[in-house]
Amino acid sequence: MRAISISFLAALAFAALASPLTAPLARADGDAASPAPHAGPRLKLAVLDFSTRGLTSTWYGNFEPGVALSDLVTDEMVNTNKFNVLDRSHLDSTLSEHRLAASGEVDSQSAITAGHLLGARYLVVGNILQLDQTGASGGGLGGILPGAAGVLGGAVSTHRVTIKVAVHVIDAKTGEIVQSFQDEETRKGTSFGAGGFGGGAAGGYGNSQFINSDMGHLIDDEAKKITDDIDPDKFNSGPVAPVLRGHIANVDGTTVIINLGAGAGAQTGMIFDVIKTKSVLDPDSHQTLSVDEQIGKIQIDSVSANASVGHIVSGKAVVRVNVVSEPTP
Repeated sequence: MRAISISFLAALAFAALASPLTAPLARADGDAASPAPHAGPRLKLAVLDFSTRGLTSTWYGNFEPGVALSDLVTDEMVNTNKFNVLDRSHLDSTLSEHRLAASGEVDSQSAITAGHLLGARYLVVGNILQLDQTGASGGGLGGILPGAAGVLGGAVSTHRVTIKVAVHVIDAKTGEIVQSFQDEETRKGTSFGAGGFGGGAAGGYGNSQFINSDMGHLIDDEAKKITDDIDPDKFNSGPVAPVLRGHIANVDGTTVIINLGAGAGAQTGMIFDVIKTKSVLDPDSHQTLSVDEQIGKIQIDSVSANASVGHIVSGKAVVRVNVVSEPTP
């Protein structure tokens, strides 16, 4: 009987040590079929890096929890079939070219700018408010397990890690927060040492080594909960602004003044296409034909009552040619 008991305890010890590292990542829906697509057209959405600003501890070393969480949220949102989700591998380069950080620390105006640059209608941004490791404890199995099993059992140390996240979904057309919530997840395990996991570029935290670790399970569970809470049917967007049409009044280097101001609906951060109209003669009817050609883009930096000042984003701008605000992405 004693031999059976010792063998049973040894098996338990080995199972407890192996399971966090080797157990496949279970999904809440088991082997269920993929979720049904969201009714209506799918919304275009980008997930920015979750900010870790404010965390007081860096016990996790070089591991980047904000990047890892954003990678896994992106993967989960793609699998829901509710959204057209932008590839995160292009977010950093696109935004850094325009001196915008690809992180959750964005205000309304920078969200509008980022949305235009990325071609996304909505941005998922967030802040990891808490990432604490507590409750470490040494194992007491070594005294009752013989030989190597006793040494291994005595080395067991269990940790409890809690992650708490605040999430916002921002309408990149208006800068409004259309959904906001917080969530918290706690997990126990023996392998929370995350310093060895380096995601590098966006998307690097999807590898099996990370996903099957205790830290991977914790953050993947949190990513699933965030994705479940993001509901396009709950988005309460403001009305989409009408398309604005005006003319360029002055060009000085890369600075452009247009004859549309706050009274016409112009706002800081708006993108305008610069449109040059060409007139050509129809050889058959001998009538004059008008053709619009986009020759540049400008972005508005400041707005007064009846005029706006912006800068050239691409192409060129010419006095007296037309400007047309870009539609909602």
